[in-house]
Amino acid sequence: MATLFENYFGANSTGASGSHGKSSKFNLETLCDFSHLNPRVQKHLKNVYTCLMVATLCATIGIFMSLNGWMNYPRLAVLGSIITSVWLFSTEFNSQNQIKCFGLFATTAFCTGVYLNPLIDLAINIDPQILMTAFLLTTCVFVCFTLSALWTEKRTYLYLGGLLGSGTSILLVLSLMSLFGRSELLFNINLYLGLALACGYILYDTQLIVARAQNGETNYVRHALMLFIDMVDLFVRILIILIKNSQKKEKKSNNR
Repeated sequence: MATLFENYFGANSTGASGSHGKSSKFNLETLCDFSHLNPRVQKHLKNVYTCLMVATLCATIGIFMSLNGWMNYPRLAVLGSIITSVWLFSTEFNSQNQIKCFGLFATTAFCTGVYLNPLIDLAINIDPQILMTAFLLTTCVFVCFTLSALWTEKRTYLYLGGLLGSGTSILLVLSLMSLFGRSELLFNINLYLGLALACGYILYDTQLIVARAQNGETNYVRHALMLFIDMVDLFVRILIILIKNSQKKEKKSNNR
């Protein structure tokens, strides 16, 4: 434990008189040390997260255009995102199809931003700060869980696959049940269980990407799409939770 502490923080040096020397300092270089991953995997991860950043930008453009009424067709966007994502997963990734795969991925992200417009518009109408708060929380949670998965040398999070699969099945059953009768309890279970599963999938998919990269898989676009889906799912659920809490506060203030 002392060794781990000294790796991340500068150790306190104590003189003969018992007074402390230099104070503990946070070691950022140690936090960014992924030397346990081979250079090929590190290069692959750089490509994956670069694609993920571009996808986030494309989704933001889709949201902006939809909010301004230029591409306000959420149902058509859902269909478009399904078609392009299925097309991407069925396309062989090689040097010839690399640009095509990246274009399909960017289109999927753009369509995702368009069909998220109704939810984002609702959040802005209730409180514009909700949107920024949801984005910051999503970024913090995603980064923390991603780093946790990357720092763990043993691929222990891959064992979450069965648990996540069972949880997804339960989530699907709850969603079907809610179609036959609206229940706030079912909705809350679905919402918070989905939030926990989204966090679990970030851990699982990150280590799955590392394992596949170590085995020689180079399709960084497909891997970026996996993480993008996880991030969007996390963002949507955090945003819904913030909207619900804001509406509850507004009702309480109106009842006073």
